[in-house]
Amino acid sequence: MSAAQFSWSPGKIPAELIEALSACKNPLILSHVYPDGDALGSAVSMHRLLQGLGKAPRTVMTHPVPEKLNFIDHDGVAEFLTENPHLNPEDLVAEADLIVVVDTSAPDRLGLMEPAVSAASIPKVCIDHHLEGAFSFFSSIWCEPDSPATGNLILEVFNEMGVEPDTNTAESLFVALATDTGWFRHSNAGYMAYQCAARLVKLGVEPDPVYNRIFQSFSHERTMALGDLLNRSTLCLEGKVLYSVFTEEIRSKRGVSMEDLDGFVDSLGQVKGTEIVFLVVEVGPMRFKVSLRSRGDVSVHAIASRFGGGGHAKAAGCRIEGAEEEVISKLLEACTDLLGDPAKGRA
Repeated sequence: MSAAQFSWSPGKIPAELIEALSACKNPLILSHVYPDGDALGSAVSMHRLLQGLGKAPRTVMTHPVPEKLNFIDHDGVAEFLTENPHLNPEDLVAEADLIVVVDTSAPDRLGLMEPAVSAASIPKVCIDHHLEGAFSFFSSIWCEPDSPATGNLILEVFNEMGVEPDTNTAESLFVALATDTGWFRHSNAGYMAYQCAARLVKLGVEPDPVYNRIFQSFSHERTMALGDLLNRSTLCLEGKVLYSVFTEEIRSKRGVSMEDLDGFVDSLGQVKGTEIVFLVVEVGPMRFKVSLRSRGDVSVHAIASRFGGGGHAKAAGCRIEGAEEEVISKLLEACTDLLGDPAKGRA
């Protein structure tokens, strides 16, 4: 863990961001494509905050979250573009007087919403903890790259606006924090993560059933697919890099969905001596999704950004097109460059 992560505490929330949240009447809450627990937990918690203050928010995601995370949207407030053909990005933006973006500060990560949001003249505010972004895109932004999650930043906004989260909201924020820290195992889980978690538990969150719903409810087919993945893993670069490839053929054979693959890359990180692990998942002909993790001091964000992706120092991702062998070759070249010149990407 870096000294910055260990000693991190939230900076001052921009006054203009709080003012925008206080003044709006019809805010539109957005997050990144393929939302995870932090994205959904942060978005629905912001929705409840603004709704409780008398606003009429709408929360719109491009894609649904993995089914195991649906429970944190207790009131079913999130709407999904890919599941509702009647949702039109231009109409959604036209009806809003403020756009609130959580868990990303990169406009292109808004997916189908990006053109309408970019063209909008209404204020745009952002709360995020990622390394990459376009800060000038927003009228106000609060970005804390050393924060364990966006969810704990949303909790700070609750504090600033004098609102106590109810138990459901506390659970949503707890899942945001717990999933982005790998259930507090990853190096971004500094003391502030535990302090935040303790407060959420005090508000009524029960960690044990939450953990069971997210991490102990897998199908046997998924377990078999994980075995296939581990069996195909390759150790290289003097034992410093471990990777595996999950093909469409394997996925079809086991009958698992793309969301079933969540957490697979972390299973690769159990091998002693590895500094970088990555998982390459085939998502279409000549198209691959790459998840990277760092177990050493290097920042895999440097690798992801090389291919147009992003994320964090210890966990990042990207998408690459090409033949499988070509994709692997490019990634190993990037790993070699990074490990050979540590100054290029220290965490």
